[in-house]
Amino acid sequence: MELDMTCKLERPDPQALFNRYLNLFSSTVLGGASIIPESNEWYAASVNYAIAEQLYAVAEQAWKERDPREACCENLQELAAANGVYPRPAVFAQGYVKLTGTANTPLPSPLQFAIGLQNFITASVTTQPSEIGANGTVVIRVRALVAGPAGNTPGATGSMTTVVAGVSATVQVCGGSFCNGAVAEECEAFRARYLRRLQYNPRATNTWIIDKILEWPCATRALQRAGSCCRCADNLPADCENCGCKDCGGKMEFYVMFDNSFPCGIAPPGVVAEIQQWLFGSPQGYGLGQVEIGICGRVFAVNPLPIDLYIDIADCISTTQRTAIQNQIREFFSTISPSILLSSRSIETIIAGIVGADKNFSSRFELVDPLDAVNTSLSSCDLEPNCDFLPCVRNIYINQTGSGEGVCL
Repeated sequence: MELDMTCKLERPDPQALFNRYLNLFSSTVLGGASIIPESNEWYAASVNYAIAEQLYAVAEQAWKERDPREACCENLQELAAANGVYPRPAVFAQGYVKLTGTANTPLPSPLQFAIGLQNFITASVTTQPSEIGANGTVVIRVRALVAGPAGNTPGATGSMTTVVAGVSATVQVCGGSFCNGAVAEECEAFRARYLRRLQYNPRATNTWIIDKILEWPCATRALQRAGSCCRCADNLPADCENCGCKDCGGKMEFYVMFDNSFPCGIAPPGVVAEIQQWLFGSPQGYGLGQVEIGICGRVFAVNPLPIDLYIDIADCISTTQRTAIQNQIREFFSTISPSILLSSRSIETIIAGIVGADKNFSSRFELVDPLDAVNTSLSSCDLEPNCDFLPCVRNIYINQTGSGEGVCL
């Protein structure tokens, strides 16, 4: 006899289930006699049918409650807890403050601050800078003492309540805001995160590492190191003479940008070093950071390359168009990557989209500091920064002349 290997128990049609209990009552109680509708026997069989329907309904609900996609919140938490996953509690806001004082002044740890209506403390005792920098400033990562979103917007300045001789009590909030403060994770957000956790997601990939970097407080972009950093080294064999740019895709080398916290999105080297240790651990390869055992890599600090942008338009444009050009170009610069060729054609495409392609215009880059010429290759049309340098636009100059009717006013 062939065995039925069906694992899913189908719920019978209601009429078929009712007929099953009528026939069962008839055969076991009445010796096969027919049951008259609305009789006592008919109602007795109906009760059995109703109990069976109830049991089927309970069984279906119980089965659904073992599925994290459909389980109620209480059962979802029990399912996830069995796999070591729990709802996130309220999150403390974090951000960066800039201290000023006498160079090389020692800093105790932890430091406490009052900014707006919130109190903050050094986010990490182990990675807090131990002294004021040689330039008389230092940037420190701090976190709110009370969890929740209220700490995300403390104010532009505050005071350090820990008294340190040689250090100003007034501190500046980098970017004027903090990040990541949030209420406790609600049910549906937890369900979505747990379902993503159940999906297979290899951790030894650049994509996974980029997503992980973006979990760092106030990080806005995580980028793979590329462009001018990927060229052949000077000491490669002769057979690589014409190999051109090497592929950096297989290397776990990254940049992290803070567009809302630091000028040009460039974090101080100390912040980058803290992320490096958090991500890859020290020593690397032992699984002491966020990545798995055997994974090594590096987060590189970015150097600013200040430039001015000159735009010549041989026609008149409106004040609205002028403002739109400046705003869109600055927004464009907030999306570019370090070490990547920057073409004036990209700028002119933005201008054409605002004033029209029929207008006669051109653009060019100029270095704010001529000594930065060693950090880039600059032509009339393109700017290619050296490895780990990022063009940062300081000023946008728009020069416009009339179209034979006089000078634009």
